[in-house]
Amino acid sequence: MIYPKKFFEINLRFACKVSEITQESIESTLLPYTNLYIRFGIGRDFDVNHPIWQEYLEGFHQAVDNTEWTYRFYLKRQQQISSPPHDLSFGCFSYTIINGNRIRLHFHNNESEKQSPLRNDQLSKRITELKDMFAYIKNEVNNPTSVIGASWLYNLEAYRRLFPSTFLATAQVGGNDFPFLPLWGQFIDHLGHVKENLVDQFLHCLDKQDHIDDIVKCFPFQVLHLESSIQEFYHFYRI
Repeated sequence: MIYPKKFFEINLRFACKVSEITQESIESTLLPYTNLYIRFGIGRDFDVNHPIWQEYLEGFHQAVDNTEWTYRFYLKRQQQISSPPHDLSFGCFSYTIINGNRIRLHFHNNESEKQSPLRNDQLSKRITELKDMFAYIKNEVNNPTSVIGASWLYNLEAYRRLFPSTFLATAQVGGNDFPFLPLWGQFIDHLGHVKENLVDQFLHCLDKQDHIDDIVKCFPFQVLHLESSIQEFYHFYRI
């Protein structure tokens, strides 16, 4: 997916607000308070001295229009970086293994239709995908112990209904989610377009804040972090 220019604008607006409140330079708030480092395909080590990040900052400092510079830099990086290896997907779901035996869930729209993959008439299809994925994990992954999730999507009943209640009961707002898509992804719809209403709501709230602890409240949804035993998933999907 190529993210729209407006996505980068709201990231920059957020970093600018943090800079205004904290009196730190905007260049110093871009790394910890935006999704830019990951969108540029630099990795997840968030190394401020990485040469690609330093190249971006140099151009940012000189740019007349910071949003335009950021978007052009992103598009250039899209041409330069190789596609990462794909996780094994089961429809709209995939997983990664963390720390040897924890299963991290991922959701991505793999539907070709223009309607939401979480609509009511797609419920049984999504459940089947998850059942197939966990059956595969049970047979192919060595001693998986727990399942973890982190996303704004766990605020939505259309997504929550796909998972065991015991898993959902562990949900809690996490720590620093500012650099990650599980927070910023709420502004992009299933077609890759910006959700203008949510963006307007977010920016209107942001303009009124004057304390760093309050800015996170401007996000319409918070990232929820969850973890429970994988046995509960086997039971839920009758595997």
